[in-house]
Amino acid sequence: MNNIEHQNDSYLQQKNANSKKGYQIRPQIEKVNHVSIIGGGIASACLTYELTKQGVNVTLYCKDNELSQGASSNAIGAIYPLIHQKRDEISVFYQQALLHARKLYQELIAKGFSYDHDWCGLLELSYKHSLEKRQVSIENEALWPASLVHGLTPNQASDVSGIKQEFGGLFYPQAGWVSPQSLVSALFKASDNTGLLSFKMNTKIDLIKQKQNATDMNSITSSKAWWELHAKEKSFRAETLVVCAGADSINLNTVNSLPLTPTRGQITSMKSNKNIEKLSTVICHKGYLTPKNKDIHCIGATFQKNDLFQQSRKEDDSYNLNMLEKCLASLSKTIGWELDDVINSKARLRCMTPDHLPMVGAMPNIQKHIETYPHLAKDKNWKYSQPAPIIDNLYIMTGFGARGICSAPLCAKILTADLCKTPYPLDNNMLFNLSPNRFIIRDIVKRKLPF
Repeated sequence: MNNIEHQNDSYLQQKNANSKKGYQIRPQIEKVNHVSIIGGGIASACLTYELTKQGVNVTLYCKDNELSQGASSNAIGAIYPLIHQKRDEISVFYQQALLHARKLYQELIAKGFSYDHDWCGLLELSYKHSLEKRQVSIENEALWPASLVHGLTPNQASDVSGIKQEFGGLFYPQAGWVSPQSLVSALFKASDNTGLLSFKMNTKIDLIKQKQNATDMNSITSSKAWWELHAKEKSFRAETLVVCAGADSINLNTVNSLPLTPTRGQITSMKSNKNIEKLSTVICHKGYLTPKNKDIHCIGATFQKNDLFQQSRKEDDSYNLNMLEKCLASLSKTIGWELDDVINSKARLRCMTPDHLPMVGAMPNIQKHIETYPHLAKDKNWKYSQPAPIIDNLYIMTGFGARGICSAPLCAKILTADLCKTPYPLDNNMLFNLSPNRFIIRDIVKRKLPF
């Protein structure tokens, strides 16, 4: 066990001391034999990989004729944790997520699968006074091990990045970059090699309906619910359904009752030149700049809430270039990029949650939550032993925002534990922080739901 894992274990044990709350209990089911998954990006790829490792058959429904055409289609994506000045639950989650991502992605390499990537570290530059103060605070508080994050002077930042830097910053040595499309392809190839995966391409699921098996009068057990999936004139049967379709999850009935928001992001691919080709680590400012892969660098990204337009815009390429110049004027001048140096740009929708943590777990029955836990509106500490009411055989894994490459592997582990009764990688409190029903409970406590 490394230093990061040891510190996390101690922290999570302390957080688990008061976790005996019924609505935090995840539903226990027998190990599933078959799972239907909606989605074709990094989330569904990680989940498919984990499930097939457990011997589970998977049918994947993808709306496109190729995999990884949504938010996972960017040329280069950064892998790094979200770390705050204080040791809060969001920071601890992303710290753990990075460890699980590295482990899974390195496991792929060990199995003989390849994809474009580099664990080159990430440099978060302190380009303004507030970020300098944050850097000093993180260094002085020493809440995080140096193997996760530590400060650098401008000279040290220049040495680490391979090019001259005007500012120092925070360096994440375990971070890096990956080509999402090639990573998703490798994950699905590994799953397909098990013989347990089947694909339904060009199949956009527009509607899901819960169905009930006909009652067996001779059976003492209740009938089991299943799902009917509708795509144009076709329909499919799913015994257990997982929705991990990114921003497309927002428009799917039943799932659309959860607080998910689409956010447009455009990333710009720039032609490398002699002034930037030696960049050896990912650079973060208000946006980011990657080392080159196949003679291009990626810069970005825009952040546009409720903008659903998925074609690239020249003004957004200008925005990405201007943001680089605004935050890192000296570096931008050295590179010398103009709009003519744009090779390509891509706009996709991210799926966001209100608290910037993903959702993973059973789909909650909202009305039954209201009926089961009404006293929380008067006393948020009221003890309930009743487990969370759910909609049978429907699970959610979405809301990754711009950090799916980092957090999807850990969430896939969690959902696999739900479906296969394998050990959970996190404690009950942290699992509840990721559960879809957390928002229902919070709204009951805040009296935002009808009673």
